[in-house]
Amino acid sequence: MKPALCAFATVMFAGLAVPQDLPPGILLLSRVKAHMNDELRRLTTLTCIETVERQHQAPRGKMQPLDTIRLEVLTNGDKELFASPGGRKFSENHPMSYAGSGALGDGLFGSYLKEILLSDSIASGYKGEEEIGGRRLARYDYRIPLLISGQMIRTPEGSGKVGLHGSYWADPQTYDVVRLQMAADEFPPSLPVTEMTTSIDYARTRVGNDLMVLLPETARMRLAKYSGEADENRVEFTHCRIFGSDSTLSFDAADSPEPTARFGSAFVDDTLRPLQSGLEIAVKLRTPITGDMAVGTLIDGEVGGNVMVKHVLAIPDGSPVRGRIRRLERYAQPFPYYVVGLEFTEVEIQGVRYVFYADLLNIDPAPGIEQGLSTKNTTTTIVNPFVGDMSIQHVTENFSLPKLPGVATFFYKGDKLALPPDLRTFWKTLPLR
Repeated sequence: MKPALCAFATVMFAGLAVPQDLPPGILLLSRVKAHMNDELRRLTTLTCIETVERQHQAPRGKMQPLDTIRLEVLTNGDKELFASPGGRKFSENHPMSYAGSGALGDGLFGSYLKEILLSDSIASGYKGEEEIGGRRLARYDYRIPLLISGQMIRTPEGSGKVGLHGSYWADPQTYDVVRLQMAADEFPPSLPVTEMTTSIDYARTRVGNDLMVLLPETARMRLAKYSGEADENRVEFTHCRIFGSDSTLSFDAADSPEPTARFGSAFVDDTLRPLQSGLEIAVKLRTPITGDMAVGTLIDGEVGGNVMVKHVLAIPDGSPVRGRIRRLERYAQPFPYYVVGLEFTEVEIQGVRYVFYADLLNIDPAPGIEQGLSTKNTTTTIVNPFVGDMSIQHVTENFSLPKLPGVATFFYKGDKLALPPDLRTFWKTLPLR
């Protein structure tokens, strides 16, 4: 990276006082950078379940679903290692080694934020406030020229380094970066790519009993080539937790230009035990959910009914279930509605904590709650303007939400969110391997 371009960023990181009479965008940015610097330093070694829904478009074809890939990612904010969910060995191999074709990316945790927000070489321009998902967020634009960019794109047809430009949005109240968007530019001739874009949404996530950190929650990526091929991925992260016991982390020799994380031969996080697969569990929500709550708020529930396995009690009625608010977005068009996501991550059985890794089967019927949403739009077309002929067309759009392990995502129709007390969701546990 080159010497600092933003004097205010240098002043802030030197620990000096920031002048309070600076323009609002610059003053806010200094606070966002200081806050994000602290957040990224707090990022410990942790694991998350990564679910990737992939789509592929052949030349002169249409975008079609390709597959769904589920991995477990181990990260310390700088490096990412991958394994099959529940696996005991993590590999430095690129995640594409788990897929036979298509596109698959990495680096979605702290590396992009560190390069864009915390580098003295990258200037950010304030563009005002925008409303995203019912929240007023401050937008900043940035650009990373090819000369100082570290972004590489690798394809079977060729590879090359590219420049980046894009935007990020910060919450003026918490100073959290909520969304980051990147678009590649300055493609070299050796790279047969016409477009590469990435969008990452961040949210507060509980990774331990008392530790809340800012982590990527959802990402979207698109890669298009000169041939007309294109790939689109939607990435969701769930079940993030501290990676604790029986792990070792070391690096290459200090004189190595790019140290590589290397882990021991066995990796087991025994802080949460796996549940038997195939169990059907009802969960009653205990935390009241309203529209003014924040994403990341911790929530509690309880098992609604004894869970039996061959006439033996496996999970007693009333066992505590814990999680967080994963999504809480408010929209006004075409009518008032919310998108709500409740993520359950653990269940406690007689004092022992287990991973709540399950597929949602159903949600109790309740006023306002819908698992799908339909909207009808009417368009009018003038066929012959001289005689006033018109045609009216009704177009119905159907919206659905991604299905993720341990996550109940649904729509709530209305301008004021108030989930019914004791709302029940029904689940079936999945194997972790």
